[in-house]
Amino acid sequence: MSTNSTSSSAEEVPAFEPYVDAETAAAFLRLTRRTLLQKVRAGKIPGHPLDVNARKKDWRFKLSELDHCLCSTVNSEQQPT
Repeated sequence: MSTNSTSSSAEEVPAFEPYVDAETAAAFLRLTRRTLLQKVRAGKIPGHPLDVNARKKDWRFKLSELDHCLCSTVNSEQQPT
């Protein structure tokens, strides 16, 4: 019985993706930090508060989530109704 080493690579754990701060996320989306924070508070883009109970939240972001959100927003606007 032969084993294929490439089949095990398809089952590997995804690479770790670090969280980024609001400044980095805003630059990635080409927004101001203020606009980014307004959109995350409104639930328009994904973000992760460091302390969910804090009155003033310190947010962190994953660039892959922001990219996916941006792509899905652009694609949904281009779809006919």
